[in-house]
Amino acid sequence: MTVAPAVDRPQGSGHRLLRLMVPLMLVLFISNLDATVVATAIPSIGRGLRDLAGAPWIATAYLLTSAITTLVLGKLGDLYGRKPVFQFSIAVFLAGSALCGTASSMLWLVLFRGLQGIGGGGLNSLVMAIIGDVVPARQRSRYQALLGIVATLALIAGPLAGGLFAQDLSWRWIFYINLPVGIAALVAVAAFLHLPARPGGTRARAGGARSRIDGAGAVLAAVFTTAALLAATWGGTTYAWSSPLILALAGVSVVSLIAYLAAEHRVAQRRTAEPLTPLHLFRSGVFSISVVQFLLATMVLFVAMLYVPSFLQAVQHKPAFTAGLYVIPLLVGLVAATAVAGPVIARTGRYKLYPVIGAVLTGASMGALSLIGAHSGALAIVVPLVFAGAGIGLFVQVALLAGQNAVEHRHLGTATGALNFFKSLGGACGAALFGALLTHGLAAGPAVTAYRTVFAWTIPFMVVALVLAVLMPEKPLSEEMIDVAAGRTEVPEY
Repeated sequence: MTVAPAVDRPQGSGHRLLRLMVPLMLVLFISNLDATVVATAIPSIGRGLRDLAGAPWIATAYLLTSAITTLVLGKLGDLYGRKPVFQFSIAVFLAGSALCGTASSMLWLVLFRGLQGIGGGGLNSLVMAIIGDVVPARQRSRYQALLGIVATLALIAGPLAGGLFAQDLSWRWIFYINLPVGIAALVAVAAFLHLPARPGGTRARAGGARSRIDGAGAVLAAVFTTAALLAATWGGTTYAWSSPLILALAGVSVVSLIAYLAAEHRVAQRRTAEPLTPLHLFRSGVFSISVVQFLLATMVLFVAMLYVPSFLQAVQHKPAFTAGLYVIPLLVGLVAATAVAGPVIARTGRYKLYPVIGAVLTGASMGALSLIGAHSGALAIVVPLVFAGAGIGLFVQVALLAGQNAVEHRHLGTATGALNFFKSLGGACGAALFGALLTHGLAAGPAVTAYRTVFAWTIPFMVVALVLAVLMPEKPLSEEMIDVAAGRTEVPEY
C-alpha cells in the first residue's frame, strides 16, 4: 500500500495524535494476540469440541486467510480510503471473534477463524499505513517503535492469556475478549481518525487501472493453499492416499497453482492490476532464497509455539497456563536476536553469516527438543527454546533485509508484502502439516514418541535452510536498507 506524503498533516498535534494512537494500539494488540493466543489452548479446544485431530486448523485457517487479505485490504485502502477499509477490517475481525466463541463444532470454529483472519489480515498493515498518513516523517520512527513494543507484548501475552482462559474460565473467552476492546477501538477510530485528503479523489490517488485488485490471484492462491494443505494433512491419516477425495484435492491444488501462475503472468503483462505476488521479483536468486528461508523459519516457529505447549499438557500433564509460560523464552530469544542483529548488520553491511548461524542454532535446538520426555526438567526445554527463538530471529531479520535489498527501490513495498505473505504461509504450513504428523503419531504409538517425531522432522527443513544460506550471494546493502536494518525507517507494504 502507498503512504501519503508527510506534509502539513492536521492530525499531527501531540494531543490529537495521542488520542488516535490509543485505538490503533488496541487494534494492533488484539490482532497480534490472536496470532498466538490459541497456542496453549488448542488441546483444550480439541477436547471441548471432541476433535483433537482437527484442532491445528484453528491456527491454520486464521493464518491462511490473513496472509491473503493483508495484501488485498492494503490495496483496497489505497483505492477507497484507509478509514473505511480499516473499519471494515475491525468489524469483520470482531464478527469472526464472536462467532468463534459460539462455535459448536470444530468445522464451524475453523470456518469462523477463517472469517476472523479475513479481518485480521488488514489490521497490522493498515495501522502502519495510517501512521504513515498522520505522522510527519521525522517523528514516524518513534511511533512505529511504540507500536512494535505493543505488538511484541501481544505476542508474548497471547500464550499466557490462552492458557489462563482455557484453564480457569473457558476457551471461548479467548475470542470473546476481543469484543469490548475491538468495539472501543471501532468507536474511537470513527470519532478521531481524520485522514488528510489526497488530490484527485479516492480512486485517482490509487494510480488508476494499475491499482485494481488482483481478485483472481487472491482466490486462486486461497484455493491452492487450502487444497494442498488438506491433501497433505488428510492423506495417509484420515483418508488413504489413493482415495478419491485426496486425489481430487491433489488435482485441484495442481490446477489452481497453474491457473494462479498464469493469472499473475497475465496481470503483469496487461498491467490491469498489481499482482498479488509479482513473479518478476523471483528472477532474483537472493529474493527467491529469502522467500523460502522466511517460510521455513516461520514454519519451525509455529511448530515450537504450538506443539511444545501441547507436549507439556499431554505428556507432562502441566496446566495450560504453565505450558503457556514456556512459549515466552522462544519469543524472547526471537525478539532479542532480531534487535541485536539489525544494528550490527546496519553497522557492518554484512548479513550472510547470520542465516547460517540461525539454521545451525534452530536445527540443534529442535534436535534437543526431540529428545525430551515425560520427566525432562524445565531447563531441558527452556534452553533449547531460547536458542531456537534466537536462530529463527536471525532468519527473519536477514530474510526480510536480503529480500528487500535484492529488488529495486520502487518495488520495495511490493517485495515486503510478498515476503510477509510467505511468512504467514509458513506458519499455516507448520500448524497444518506437523499437526497431521502428530495425529498420525498419536494413533500409532505413545504420545511422547509422537511429539518427538514432530520436533525431529523440523531438522531436515533447517538443513535445507542451511544449504540455501550458504548458497545465497551477499549483495551490499543500499543506504535505504541500512536505515531499515538500524530501525530508523519502516518499509510500507503495497
